[in-house]
Amino acid sequence: MATVATRQSGVEADVLGADDRRFEAMRKGDWAALDAALADDLTYVHSTARLESKAEHIANLRAGKPHYRGIAPRDRRARVHGDVGIVNGVSEMHVERDGKEQRFTVRYLAVYAKAGGHWRMIAWQSTRQD
Repeated sequence: MATVATRQSGVEADVLGADDRRFEAMRKGDWAALDAALADDLTYVHSTARLESKAEHIANLRAGKPHYRGIAPRDRRARVHGDVGIVNGVSEMHVERDGKEQRFTVRYLAVYAKAGGHWRMIAWQSTRQD
């Protein structure tokens, strides 16, 4: 029989899996997967402090503003409190915007809520690291 710690780590792994799937959908331009990964009431705050709703976020990504060429998360930790999962992590970002490529590192906080058996991101906040 699984212990509470084992079950908890399994739930945390599920949240990290949702985080991975969302990043992959952004990188690949898989709009259906991204739509499914994001809650309708999403609050997305970029490292530039720009705030977007779900509709704005997806529309800007579809228009290539920016186009994510690479996303490499690391140093992540997930915590789960009921139907809320919180991910703290660092990610290397490789983006193209207006014909210019940029590479930078962000420290981020992603909040997921479980609804209908699926983890969907409800909030994102990131800060660039030097």
